[in-house]
Amino acid sequence: MAKIIERIDRPSKKVVEGFRGLLGHESPTCAVSDCMGRMGAMASAMKPLFEGIRFVGVAATVKTLASDLAAAFKAIDLCQPGDVVVIDSHGSTDTAFWGENMALSAINKGVVVAVVDGACRDVEEIRRMGFPVVCKGIVPNVASVSGYGEVNVPIQCGGVAVNPGDIVMVDGNGVVVVPRGEASDVLAKARKLLSTEHVLREKIEAGATIGELVNVDEVFERVFAYQERATRGE
Repeated sequence: MAKIIERIDRPSKKVVEGFRGLLGHESPTCAVSDCMGRMGAMASAMKPLFEGIRFVGVAATVKTLASDLAAAFKAIDLCQPGDVVVIDSHGSTDTAFWGENMALSAINKGVVVAVVDGACRDVEEIRRMGFPVVCKGIVPNVASVSGYGEVNVPIQCGGVAVNPGDIVMVDGNGVVVVPRGEASDVLAKARKLLSTEHVLREKIEAGATIGELVNVDEVFERVFAYQERATRGE
């Protein structure tokens, strides 16, 4: 099956720039995930190709069919500056779905990062050029170009649903995806959280523990009480 959607709904430039502004903090992906109920983070198997990858962009999505790169090639051509190419290659690490020439093409289109639910190759060249890639593995064998796959459709990547136009944020902690329709609300919450996180840290640096500050004993007391009621059959 082949399907190409050329135009997608995008978040406002103001919202995208707002998320980029969060990169001034050390671990913005953690705050953003927290503000979405500890959701939206891709699996830990998604690894950066090199250290220091910190970017925010708008998702251009790819769903591959078997070992076919055609849809990924087309997605790059459709990208706007600041986009992130997100590829659902079904977790396959036996065939590369990203390589040197794709990275060069992505740079030409202003793509800021590629996130691949699968493998990458030409890693020495990509590292040398400094193009950011997050993927599940490295392998020499590359996919073919046969003309199948889908562009800008709903996908999954790293265990997270990704729709074209979603916000994608990458830092040293991993990748987090913010649904486009929730982006403004999540941005406001993340800004507030990041602006106050120093208060907790300062209390701990002064000698407190995180358990004391969140009253972890009270949390356990509620669980113990529930277990006791359950034992009595209440």
